[in-house]
Amino acid sequence: MVYLIDDRYLFTGDTIWFGADGGYSFIAMLAESNKLSVQSLEKLESNLRARNRKIAVITGHTGWSDDLDFVFAHRDQLCSRLHKRVPDPDAPYDGYDETDDTEEKARTILLAKKK
Repeated sequence: MVYLIDDRYLFTGDTIWFGADGGYSFIAMLAESNKLSVQSLEKLESNLRARNRKIAVITGHTGWSDDLDFVFAHRDQLCSRLHKRVPDPDAPYDGYDETDDTEEKARTILLAKKK
């Protein structure tokens, strides 16, 4: 389930997992049906692109992006926590390692604006 607010902000929760190289269908071992997850992302991408608007896609764990090419880069592939991907060296955190996630960091580390 996702929520689109004001036709600008899409809250995806656990629908999409962002890696350094783009979005994936959420963690395979947690999906009820991996095939259905991939089909749902395909439909979601189609619906968002048809709106022809800048929409911020906000995930439940791995940040946000308003670049739909990045968001759906790997929508037909399942994310697997068993196969760690190379982290983005510019990211303020590693989405796979939550040991240093603190409320203080969440409130004080600002993301750099994309140029």
